[in-house]
Amino acid sequence: MQFLYHLKSGDEIIEVNNESFLHLKARRIKIGDKIIFRNFNDSYVYTYECIEILRRSCILQLKEKKEKKSQKQTNFHLALAVIEPKNIEKILPFLNELGVFKLSFVYMDFSQKNFKLDFTRMEKILIESSQQCGRDTLLKLELFENFQLFQKAYKNIVLVDFEGEDLSSFDPKDHVFLVGSEGGFSENERKKCTKKARLQAPFILKAQTAIIGVASKFII
Repeated sequence: MQFLYHLKSGDEIIEVNNESFLHLKARRIKIGDKIIFRNFNDSYVYTYECIEILRRSCILQLKEKKEKKSQKQTNFHLALAVIEPKNIEKILPFLNELGVFKLSFVYMDFSQKNFKLDFTRMEKILIESSQQCGRDTLLKLELFENFQLFQKAYKNIVLVDFEGEDLSSFDPKDHVFLVGSEGGFSENERKKCTKKARLQAPFILKAQTAIIGVASKFII
């Protein structure tokens, strides 16, 4: 862990419980140990000292507050047709670690409408990821009920499809790359969006593989 997240980081006294406390117990935390915390709301790093260990939590006191230069943001925006939630949850840490700025979820024609996304659970996954990789922000998430609403919000959409221009011909600063669900996009969706890009993969990719590939192509 590069740091631990606590919503009240910055307060004189904080109490740590649940998963964060279990992590500290695994590290065999002792009275006097110092732990670094962040709150994702400011640019400060907070150093706390453990002053009391209880049965299911521990109490820490603020010892140092230090401003840290904000990390460079990529502003890289990806979109993904809604797929099975468990598969989405698996890719979130990868996209967060790569530094993707925003991920939009869109219910497309081939999305199963019974799939419901748990944003509270996904935020928890992203917090865990940022604690591990040291990212001082979280990947931003948003949801659109259909492709039409997504097109109203963004005018520079590129469908990552089985055909089209080479992906590298599009500037990621000026475009949003939308990866379809299994089966790609419907003919109606292809007609509504004239910009299309293809990946140079030799085989058919799952949606979760394709979106990580797109992110890696431009960021790494």
